[in-house]
Amino acid sequence: MAILYALVARGSVVLAEFSGAAQSNVGTVARQVLERTPGNEDSHVSYSQDRYVFHVKRTDGITVLCVADDAAGRRIPFAFLEDIHARFVKTYGRACHTALAYAMNDEFSRVLSQQMDYYSNDPNADRMNRIRGEMNQICIIAILEF
Repeated sequence: MAILYALVARGSVVLAEFSGAAQSNVGTVARQVLERTPGNEDSHVSYSQDRYVFHVKRTDGITVLCVADDAAGRRIPFAFLEDIHARFVKTYGRACHTALAYAMNDEFSRVLSQQMDYYSNDPNADRMNRIRGEMNQICIIAILEF
């Protein structure tokens, strides 16, 4: 699986998380990365440790973080983070700015799990590769018809 762990937080307060990794320390290290991510302004950063990469997207005070294996690159994990941020804000609106730790975990951890599976396993999740494949099919058809 390419994406192993994900969380949504406000500052260092984790609001929801899901781990698809058998390793229990991935979540611990992810929360340390969350606490050490500097500033409050919007950002997109990645940190590498061993064979894992911690991708962080902070927008409007909400941070979405995922842990992926290094083979996943950056495009798919950041597409995942964009998707999760949009779903979270749409679902909870302004409530996420005052919620207690893990207040959204029961409900939103299922969304994290489903989207982690989708972005890790479904080839349609990577729009660039899907578009390239479609363009190649068009080129092949055009060549065959010529």
